[in-house]
Order: sequence, then structure tokens, then C-alpha cells
Amino acid sequence: MQKAKHSIMARDPSSNPFFMPAAGLRWPARAVAWTEWLGEVLYPTHCGLCLAPGQAICAGCRADLPPLEHPCPTCALPLPIAGVCPSCVRKTPVLDALHAGWVYAWPLDQLILAYKNGANARAERILAALAEQMAQRLVQQGHGLPDLVLPVPLHSKRLRERGFNQADYLARQVAACMEVPLEARGLRRIRATDSQQTLGRKARRNNVKGAFAWEGDDLAGRHVLVVDDVATTGATLSALSGVLRRAGAVRVEGLVLARA
Repeated sequence: MQKAKHSIMARDPSSNPFFMPAAGLRWPARAVAWTEWLGEVLYPTHCGLCLAPGQAICAGCRADLPPLEHPCPTCALPLPIAGVCPSCVRKTPVLDALHAGWVYAWPLDQLILAYKNGANARAERILAALAEQMAQRLVQQGHGLPDLVLPVPLHSKRLRERGFNQADYLARQVAACMEVPLEARGLRRIRATDSQQTLGRKARRNNVKGAFAWEGDDLAGRHVLVVDDVATTGATLSALSGVLRRAGAVRVEGLVLARA
């Protein structure tokens, strides 16, 4: 008989009263605050998914996150076997490498949405732990450390609406773990764009074309790492990479928690 997986993959997430379903749902701020306060009081140092005592996400829940099998080294597209995907073979991407931790699937997709749409504190702690895990993985693999870590920026209008930039928060965890400087203001989104979620590949590229600008110090000869929560087609990271290369960067890599 096949051994059952860890509990988070074997039950409905609604069985955890402190897990916020987020897809298509924005909870009232007062309800979010009350739920999170109660969760912190009752389970201050427990896994945010299965409530086991210990870290923000326990070892069992980490192991059950949907793995990214044989990702293409330049775009992180999952492949049947290790290698470079056909698209990257035909046309060399502007981005030198994309490091993705897991597949954008349950429960990671719901955690990202719960944080992005509802500022869920429990999801925030879990995502911070996963960002640190990815940073540690790159360091342990002997991957060359970047000179700067940059978050994917939000337009000022979107930032006012949401109140925070989730990519900025994740980038801070990565930079601290790698002991690399964070530059949170040099990269700017100068044009408001539509949400990428409902757009096709070509529309995504057009949507972010000319949307970013570099207003920081000279990047000549610098190696930079751009951090975001999710990558789908890579259009946003590719657009940012072009801007950073024109500013002088010699190597631009991306790091995301999930690859859709």
C-alpha cells in the first residue's frame, strides 16, 4: 500500500480554520485582522498549513509542495527530462536564468493569493520562509551571488490600492538571506498596466512593453537578481531584463516562488 502523503495534501484546506481561501475573494479588513489575531494567539509558532508546532511551514508541508520537475534553466518551464526548452533553443531569452521553487498549484497558489489579495499574515510568514529556502538553495549550490537584489515594482496607483508590494517583501527576505544589497527604488513601473492574469502570451508582452524604467545608480558590469512571486510566460521579467541591460547590467536573473 502506498504511504499517504503529509496531511495538507490529503484534506480539504477548509479544515484549517486559519487558512484563508483567496481566489476571487477579498475579505473585509476587519475580518482579516480578527482572524489573523486569533490565529496568532492560539497558534503563535505553528505551521501555517497543518498547525504542527514549530516553524512557519513544517518540513512535512514543505515536502508536499508541488515540485517543479526538470525546469528549463533559462525560463523554468517544466520539462519531461532535464535540458533547455525548445522555445529557449530557438530564441535566446533576454533573462539569463529563472530560478523557480515550485509549481503554481495548491496550496502554494492559494497562499500567494491570500497574501496578495488579503495581506494574510500567516501566508506572509510561509512565503517568507519559502523565499529564504530558495535563496539558501542558490547559495548552497554555489550559484554566483548577485550584486543587487531588485523587487518587481508595482505602479504607484496599484501600490496605493493594495497598500504593499508582495515582491518587495519577498526580495527583502532573499537579499537578507544572501547578504546582498537590496535596491527597492531604482526600478520603477512608469506606466499602469492591466492585470496579466487573463492575458495570452502575446498580449502579456504588449501589456508590459515600455512599462518599466531604471532610475537608480549605474549598473555597468553588475549582476542583478529580480524577485517576484509567480512567473507565467516570463513577459514581465523579460521586459525588466531589457531595461536593466540597457542600464548596463551584464547578467540578469529572476527568482520566483512559483512557475505557472
